Amino acid sequence: MKHRRSVELAPPHDYAVDMKTQTLTTLPQWFVIHARCRACRHLTALERRNISRRCGPDLSLAELARRLTCKACGNRSDNLLLLETLPRD
Repeated sequence: MKHRRSVELAPPHDYAVDMKTQTLTTLPQWFVIHARCRACRHLTALERRNISRRCGPDLSLAELARRLTCKACGNRSDNLLLLETLPRD
């Protein structure tokens, strides 16, 4: 999936992310977490350190996706959790 600025918002093809078992601490550092509202399409980057501090480092990505609330419209249902990979040398 491509972002409007042509940033790839999916993990690389050779890396499979299991949302139920992957946690904030086990997710590699080169992944950036984004949240997208299905209702208003608002997209924002999430700071994993802040989430880890508030909810604990063992929070699964599936549980994080269920807890998302849109700051633009207040939607709490069916929001998306997207992963972007940072360029690596």
